[in-house]
Amino acid sequence: MKSLTKIIISGLAALLFCASTPQLEAAAAKMGTVTFRTCVEKSKFGVQEQKNFDDLKKQMESVLEEKEKALTEISNKFNDPDYLDSLSNEAEAELKHKFRTLNGELQQHQQQYMQILQQTNFKIIQGITEKVNEAAEIVAKQKGLDLIVNDESTFFHSASLDVSQDIIKEMDKMYEKEAKKS
Repeated sequence: MKSLTKIIISGLAALLFCASTPQLEAAAAKMGTVTFRTCVEKSKFGVQEQKNFDDLKKQMESVLEEKEKALTEISNKFNDPDYLDSLSNEAEAELKHKFRTLNGELQQHQQQYMQILQQTNFKIIQGITEKVNEAAEIVAKQKGLDLIVNDESTFFHSASLDVSQDIIKEMDKMYEKEAKKS
């Protein structure tokens, strides 16, 4: 009976030791954090993508401004009673048709541009996320870290865990390599 009790106690002790091993490993894990926003704003990849996005946005805004200007001109003609009196019924109907057509085109362009900007922004964020992942892997190996997490997913972390600047340096190295290839 005593030997059976010893076997059970030994088995339980071994089981507890095995069950606590992952917890011990997690407690001893070396961690770092990264501020994704900083990587977007300060890395060469992020700066370039922001510039491209702003250029696209300006280009789209200029097209919309032209449509709005044409629409405003027609609207002003409708508000001028002397001008309206000088038009024939057919010319007035044509002007109204042109106004409706331009208004519809403007709304359609606005919707298309919003979709394009959203899709472009999604692709940019996805691309930068991939670069941050690549750079984080390199930094983790260099610093002997087991885990790097986005600081937005933590409630609290010590500032000493932040490896954002190291990740930005690695991203900039990757940017330079890609720029030389082009």
